[in-house]
Amino acid sequence: MSLSKDILTKCFGIEQYEVNQIIKDETEKRIILEIERPGPCYCSKCGTVSGRYDSSWQEFLIGSLNAKAVYARTKIYRVRCPLHGIVTEKHGLSEGKRRYSKAMGKLVVHFTKELDNEAAGRLLGFSATSVYRIDYEELSGMQEKYLNDLPKVKHLGVDEIAYKRRHNYATVMSDYDSSKVLWLEAERTSASLENGYNTVASAVQEVSIVSMDFWRAFENATRVKLPQAKIVYDRFHLSRLLNRAVETERRNYQNSLGVEEKKEIKRDTRWVLLKRQFNLTEKNQNHLEKLKSTNERLYEMYLLKESFLAIFSQENTVSMARKLIFGWIRDIFRLDFDALTRFARSILKRMRNILYWFAKPISNAKAEGINNVIRTLLKRGYGYKNFTYFRMKVLQKCGLLMNYATHTF
Repeated sequence: MSLSKDILTKCFGIEQYEVNQIIKDETEKRIILEIERPGPCYCSKCGTVSGRYDSSWQEFLIGSLNAKAVYARTKIYRVRCPLHGIVTEKHGLSEGKRRYSKAMGKLVVHFTKELDNEAAGRLLGFSATSVYRIDYEELSGMQEKYLNDLPKVKHLGVDEIAYKRRHNYATVMSDYDSSKVLWLEAERTSASLENGYNTVASAVQEVSIVSMDFWRAFENATRVKLPQAKIVYDRFHLSRLLNRAVETERRNYQNSLGVEEKKEIKRDTRWVLLKRQFNLTEKNQNHLEKLKSTNERLYEMYLLKESFLAIFSQENTVSMARKLIFGWIRDIFRLDFDALTRFARSILKRMRNILYWFAKPISNAKAEGINNVIRTLLKRGYGYKNFTYFRMKVLQKCGLLMNYATHTF
């Protein structure tokens, strides 16, 4: 065999074969290596040397060269095994009935981690449909290994993300310490999260803290499946709910004003009320000072918002935080702010989980960061109709699935 053909066999992992001919197929823009393996044939079930029974020409995708797919064309024999009868030989080009090599499968998943299937197909020299098929099969095998070898998690983050239009949500479970996605489940119900806990049961047995928002379904599922874990509410979600209450109060007040006054309040006051004090620009601060003398109600509401959030910005003990939060709630109940009163009542109902934050100040900030990566993944893939495939893509990009790719590049 010539040096060039010897290099080809090594490049594409077919050293046990000899290259007889190199064909450049211009019609389909691909390269075909016509190969044969010298020596005896082996039974694929027991590895016994067996006599040949019959043969057929088959092609296997084995690589890519200059954005053109490279195929190996060879005779695959059926052999007559003394133990198993007539079976297909053990040829070593692919696994099972797959028509692509092991190395090619691993190359595809390395490409699709960074690129959409269309772009990966253009670079490798074959269709996006073929990329999807190979990617799906390879990721499925890697996921099976992953589920049998799950990492242990101490601190868990639970959040949801919209992955399709019309309120189609997925529940995202992530390891807070490593910032890696552990698992995804379709929908955001108690049943879906319970199913997720069941799937990754070996990984979450020792979970001590679960960070989440106020979504009751997540809390109920966690209390059932992880009774030993403390639930900590995400303080940024708490801040978002408070800002929503402030915005509701501002709108209600704004609706009682004339047209010109409405425009002025919306233009000058809306964002000032929602900003934290340390983020106010000089213009914002001047407007807030003006508000102090011209609109005592809105100014007082701003101070109440800041005083509540300041409790979480300081290094308070649990007992001190309890005292401060109860004091804030008493102040709210004395005043005429309907939306803030409803917010205060929701705080009372969830006081225990809110106070856990001061013992273990973790949040869903990492989970939100993961969600941003998932949204980018959704845009890159133009959405995913198949949720199983979407889950594997998230675990590939944001989780530990690529640790189970057996071939590296």
